[in-house]
Amino acid sequence: MKFGKGSSKKVSAQGQNADAHKAAPMGRSAQRGSGRAGKSARGKGANRRNIWLLVLAALLAIGSIALFTPPQEKINQGLDIQGGLSVVLTAKSDDGGAVSAEDMEASRAIIENRVNALGASEATVALQGTDQILVQIPGLTDAEQALDTIGKTGKLEFARLDSFTDETVREQIDSGQYMQQQTVTDAEGNQFPTGDVEYTMEVESGTYTPIVTGDQIESVQVGRASEGSTDYSVNVRLNSEGAAAFAQATSELAADHGKIVILLDGVVQSAPAVQNEIPNGDVAITGGYSLEEAQQFQTVLQSGSLPVSFEYAQSQTVGPTLGQDALASGVIVAGIGLALVMLYLLLFYHGLGLITAAAMAVFAVLYLGLLALLSAFGLFSLSLAGIAGIVLTIGMAADSSILVLERFREEIRMGRSVRAASDTGVRHGILTSIDADLVTLVSALTLFFLASASVKGFGMTLALGIVCDIVMMLVFKAPIIRLLAPRAIKKHPGFWGIRDCEDAAPYFEGEKKLGAGEKLRGRFIKRDFDIVGKKRIFLTISAVLIVAVIAVVGIRGINFGIEFVGGTSVTFHGTGDTTIEQVRDAFADAGDPDAVIQTTNADGEEGFLVRTASTSAQDAATVAGQVADSFGWGADSYEVTTIGPDWGASVIQSSAIAFAVSLLLIIAYISVRFRDPKMGVTAVVALLHDLVIVFGVYALVGREVTPNTIAALLTILGYSLYDTVVVFHRINENMKAEGGPGCTFSSMANHSVNEVLIRSMNTSITSLIPVVAMLLFGGETLKDFALAMTIGLVCGCYSSIAIATPLYCIWKEREPKNARLVRKYGKDVRRFFLNRLEAAPVAADAGVAAAEAYHEGRTDKAQAAADKAAKTAHSEAAGEQGGAASGAGSESSQGVDEGASAASSKSAALGGSSTARTGSSRKPAKGSSRKSNHHYGKKKK
Repeated sequence: MKFGKGSSKKVSAQGQNADAHKAAPMGRSAQRGSGRAGKSARGKGANRRNIWLLVLAALLAIGSIALFTPPQEKINQGLDIQGGLSVVLTAKSDDGGAVSAEDMEASRAIIENRVNALGASEATVALQGTDQILVQIPGLTDAEQALDTIGKTGKLEFARLDSFTDETVREQIDSGQYMQQQTVTDAEGNQFPTGDVEYTMEVESGTYTPIVTGDQIESVQVGRASEGSTDYSVNVRLNSEGAAAFAQATSELAADHGKIVILLDGVVQSAPAVQNEIPNGDVAITGGYSLEEAQQFQTVLQSGSLPVSFEYAQSQTVGPTLGQDALASGVIVAGIGLALVMLYLLLFYHGLGLITAAAMAVFAVLYLGLLALLSAFGLFSLSLAGIAGIVLTIGMAADSSILVLERFREEIRMGRSVRAASDTGVRHGILTSIDADLVTLVSALTLFFLASASVKGFGMTLALGIVCDIVMMLVFKAPIIRLLAPRAIKKHPGFWGIRDCEDAAPYFEGEKKLGAGEKLRGRFIKRDFDIVGKKRIFLTISAVLIVAVIAVVGIRGINFGIEFVGGTSVTFHGTGDTTIEQVRDAFADAGDPDAVIQTTNADGEEGFLVRTASTSAQDAATVAGQVADSFGWGADSYEVTTIGPDWGASVIQSSAIAFAVSLLLIIAYISVRFRDPKMGVTAVVALLHDLVIVFGVYALVGREVTPNTIAALLTILGYSLYDTVVVFHRINENMKAEGGPGCTFSSMANHSVNEVLIRSMNTSITSLIPVVAMLLFGGETLKDFALAMTIGLVCGCYSSIAIATPLYCIWKEREPKNARLVRKYGKDVRRFFLNRLEAAPVAADAGVAAAEAYHEGRTDKAQAAADKAAKTAHSEAAGEQGGAASGAGSESSQGVDEGASAASSKSAALGGSSTARTGSSRKPAKGSSRKSNHHYGKKKK
């Protein structure tokens, strides 16, 4: 492709699909005539289709409203909102091997029977993975009793005392040292018995010989220990086999009043002396039990013993008031975010912002209806993590609307009629948005299927939001714009916010030229910013930041929450004027003097966050209850979260798997969608940059990294890809331009970034608005998401433009076809003004001609072209480079090519930059024609 004096062609540097600019060759009046003719031929059919789509949208909206009204009743609330107990039990086999599926299912059924016996309604007992059982009991008030009941193995054994092989243990049992009276200390330090008993002796299996086990129990009843006694007994009836064995043992022990030891899960419960033979199998187990303790014992025995033992991997107790407060906070945050996003869109897009506000309202209705539908089938429960997912989808719905509006405005700016732009522009905008949505969906589904249970709700609500967003665009946003475009929008461009685009169209088409000092006003970029050309600066900044992050993490470390290291976290709310010293003393009195205590403030209420090293769910619940009772705080004023020592490893493992799978799926999707693996790899490199920065900020401010943080980080994988996919989508379009790009790959990539820059900025702002609202006004759970997402969105917007695109350009220009473009047009990034590529100086063009001639073996023409480059050079440096090209005739063609390329690059830098500032008002270089400029559109004839 050559450009020289007298060139009469305008060669296109097309940046969009060919059909997007079919109107470019004709004037605006011709376009209008063509539009009217097209309307008469196909307008009625298109309008009919759009009307039917809007009717479908209305039916879906009405149905959704019927489904979710009233939302507090139709949408299931998760346990962390209703309040109650949530525990995860991990099975441990005796031999350390894998637990069979049959044992896990049998254990699930037994635990479910125990939970039902507690009187809990709407409880959930479900298998989780291969070795865990998730138990959720909404509305539970006595967490201590539940924890003492559901996790016990329930292995009941009767053994003769004389069968114990350890003499010390035998003597302690005989003297009654297997239990300890509970005491309470008053303000003066005096201790008084409470009447409660704690069983403290645990005996190793194999050191005694059982005579009867729980498998031989027929029935269990609770009764008085004796007539007039305040204690209760657990009365057991044995089957025939058990009764015979028990009768034989008691007959042998009755003579010298020997003792029978009763053990539950290896812990001695009582050791009564045998007075007489018990032939009928009726056994009374006494041990100073209260009615509640006896009933708990009864529940464990009735449900049977678990085939394997379990330990508490994770336990969380939430008061119902706390959960409802968190829900109210989430609703407020969602409302604030939605209102602010709508206001911003109205201010920036005027009347088109009204369409977007209506689209977001439709999105919200469809979303709530889908949540209610899933709730009706028991497939969804709204959690606090889910609320965060809903807040984030508000920004995503705004993102898709902005993509469509910006593409619609851009098509008008390129000279298309309003009606035509409503067709092609909306279609291209929706396709780009769906591409970005699907990449985000990859991360959301990965979270749901692979991440830990605590963030599954987040992944699910995010995925559902994406689905509703796509449906909203197809059945409402697109048809409403297409219906309004030929009449309302066309007749009132000022109100609808497209007047600046219509006014700019003649300049973008080349029909008008800006006069000296004249400026073109409008909410769009007139002359490209040299973003790709400054890639060394951007990449250096990122490298410095990453090194700084590594240093900060190395010095300060990362503050991992108890979910990763194990322990207990107790959060007290509404504590009034209570001091840290008073709380510390209360924990010391409850048996935990090493508790770490700090103050908190949630929704204007003072409180405390207490961390302890205890990994026993039962002990943690007991201590928290004692502390609350000492201050007169109710059971709904605190929440307890206990994490077992192995839980953190499983969280890290599941998160790492979700992270790796997300990366691989993202690379695969982008590679297949754009047919270029380089796009997927550079996009992932930019994402890793974002994640490193987020971890650096967490290390710097010392905030805890929790599973919610990990969920937010994994979400950034898809969410910050939004801008990257939009940029890559445009680069992919522009490089497929008819007749070739007319410039280097870097120049076209730089132009592509500038074309979507305002779009990227607006989508990032509308995404940040609800996230920042969540950070400022949300509860602690929401803030975990919000901080990571805020940092990630800012970094994501930056990395899409300043990291992913430059790296992609560096890699792509090593390809032979793009390397030829660099030799042809020079290494400098050339910029577009009003969508038209600024002309290179004639010396550079002549140098390019010399290079082409030498490559083709035409040495005589190459020498002439090189001489011309030297004569017409704008500066001495360009002349020297032109002479170098001329004198290189005896050298290899590669050397001549390098000299010519240098001439092109150097003279472009010297001659081109002096005229670029004035845009189209500058005078053409001597010997060139303005018609030799590239026009961003279809090839002119």
